[in-house]
Amino acid sequence: MVFNARHINLVVRLAGTYTLVHTTDGFEGLEHKRMGTTAELRQNGLVILYDNSILNVMEPQLFDAAWLRANGYHDGTSRGRNQAHFLSYANHEMVLRKFMRGGLIAKINPDLFVRTGKDRNRAMREFKLLDWMNSNGLPVPRPVAARFTTLGPFYRAAIITERIPGARPLEDILREMPVSSTIWFAIGAAVKQLHNHHVFHSDLNCRNILIDAESTVWLIDFDKCDRRPPGWWMSRNLSRLRRSLRKESRSPFGLNWGEQDWTDFLKGYATV
Repeated sequence: MVFNARHINLVVRLAGTYTLVHTTDGFEGLEHKRMGTTAELRQNGLVILYDNSILNVMEPQLFDAAWLRANGYHDGTSRGRNQAHFLSYANHEMVLRKFMRGGLIAKINPDLFVRTGKDRNRAMREFKLLDWMNSNGLPVPRPVAARFTTLGPFYRAAIITERIPGARPLEDILREMPVSSTIWFAIGAAVKQLHNHHVFHSDLNCRNILIDAESTVWLIDFDKCDRRPPGWWMSRNLSRLRRSLRKESRSPFGLNWGEQDWTDFLKGYATV
């Protein structure tokens, strides 16, 4: 497979190095590697990192919900403020999430951020963190692709991850029924796994915890998250989660949650 060098620069990173293949007809092409390598696509102010063990060819339109619908790849949306799009593509179930602003500024500027370097923007940082966590066996979705698009002094960003089969947000489950002490124990153990690997989750709440059909716990949405030395932030992560549970419990729809569940959570957290 080859790409016109005048329009696209395409490189692949393997074990920390980049391999750019030149073909005999003067075009620059990519020698696709396997084993979970990360490839990079550049095109007219657009940069995409992607896992080419999942996507043999990167289609930039995968980040366009309208294109997904028009071509039969769109498979629904999530609810909530930061809506995610579900898609089926290349024999994989995936989730597309665009990075959106919050607060009052979102009313006039919903998705533009002050431009930073390629490696410092939110999409690439989350992709690389997820890739690292996945390779270390943490209960997080596998990253598929991340896009960074520049517009003068600003940028837009989006990320695609693999969809966890049969998984639902903890909040949605608790709206319908309580979960067992075993699951609360497993949730605590999953959070402790993150902390043991020095991963800070900036928005640990009951919508960013998923439970799949096998009662396995998954953690999602690692925007603005990072790895840092152990410290006070660990207890703040736990406090953030507890506040979200209490807040949603007091909402009109309520949650099937009580302080005994938090005790079971802490038991799981303490045992890993």
